[in-house]
Amino acid sequence: MSAPAERRWRGALPALPVEAARAVLSPPRVPPSTLTDVARARRAAAMNVPVWIEMPVGGGRTLLARALHAEAGRPGPLLAAEASGRALRDLPPDATVLVDVARLTAPAAAAVEALLDDATAWPLLLSSPDAPPPPPLDARLAAVMIRIPPLAQRASEVGALAAQLVSTLSARRGAAAPRLTPSALDWLAAQPWPGDMAELEAVMARALVGTDATVIDVPQLAGASVAPDATDDGRQAQLAFLVAQLAHELRNPLAAVKTFAQIPGLADDAAMRARFVSLIDDAVGRVDGLLDDTAAFASFAAPAPAPIELRPLLDGLIAEVRPGLAERAIALTYVSPNGARCTADREQLTYALRAILGGVAREAPPDDAVRVDASGRGRVSIEFDDRHGSAGRLRHVALGDGGAEVLPLPFVLARAVLERNGGALALQRQSDGRAVLEVRLPGATAGGG
Repeated sequence: MSAPAERRWRGALPALPVEAARAVLSPPRVPPSTLTDVARARRAAAMNVPVWIEMPVGGGRTLLARALHAEAGRPGPLLAAEASGRALRDLPPDATVLVDVARLTAPAAAAVEALLDDATAWPLLLSSPDAPPPPPLDARLAAVMIRIPPLAQRASEVGALAAQLVSTLSARRGAAAPRLTPSALDWLAAQPWPGDMAELEAVMARALVGTDATVIDVPQLAGASVAPDATDDGRQAQLAFLVAQLAHELRNPLAAVKTFAQIPGLADDAAMRARFVSLIDDAVGRVDGLLDDTAAFASFAAPAPAPIELRPLLDGLIAEVRPGLAERAIALTYVSPNGARCTADREQLTYALRAILGGVAREAPPDDAVRVDASGRGRVSIEFDDRHGSAGRLRHVALGDGGAEVLPLPFVLARAVLERNGGALALQRQSDGRAVLEVRLPGATAGGG
């Protein structure tokens, strides 16, 4: 009669091979900053000292606990216990017991305290950042703590995590792992990942199931279907995205004009008519600019690389955007390249940099301070305010959850041109509410000082 009751209150988790456990307890699965705490947890196992694991619910908490149990070499079972006092009594010898502290009742919290007092098992207690242990326990769990931040705070590590998942999943089907394109890596780093690791695993599995190509690009990650005969560089998918983004950009000003034109009494109100004319002028100018940008992009042939001195090129482009920034009370700080050079198609590089600088000038909020720093070798960094989500808009490559938000077309075209020339475009949020848009220049060489 006791066995069914034990299964209802707690269950034994399958053992994890030691090699797999070491992979789970190493970067990129855990941040490098956590390795010291992981080592402490291994030593804590020998003394049955509790380990507090703070991770998001979808972060793979059970897998981490299984890895700690395997690495510690404990002879007893790993038990997942319900948050009840009954589940925490009469544990097998040398057991490791896994408890979610967010579900603890008051009697169960007392049972955990008794477990800590008696040290008859090794407790691994799980919590999420928004559900810490109750006050009677939090101080007693402070000796060894492993804190894994949400994926949304690990943007720089998401690419390596995704590549590891692709490698693992590909090995299961006995195939070589596809390569993630730079655009795919940027897309992954831009996502908010509310489902954390579980969501990332689902996205990568979906991408692998959806293609047999040797590369994974944004369409596969975003769930778009890709024809089996599509080329590896994703030209067909890229064209589809460009068309969708152009349609979106054109609809915005036209919808605004249509809405304004339907305001009652427009014809009889001189001030309203003046505003309507101004709105039409802005809309027509925006549409003309988009069409010019798209036509220029379409006209580019294969790049003809040549050495380019960056300072005259960037000085001229900065002079172009200064008036627009000044109109919106945006301060501009510019650090020149100091004689640095790169190798690219001059016309295409000029097109890309003009589109990027102009785009930032439009996206940066009024009264902001924009800093353009070209002093780093092979890079132009553009820093601006991100408190209103500007970086999020710039980093969207596919349609957003609501189906209405896309990356502004000039950035899509600029990035495509940069990549065609061997460069790249990336964007990172910073903890201080700023964002940095980084242009990686092809074939760059240092300046002469």
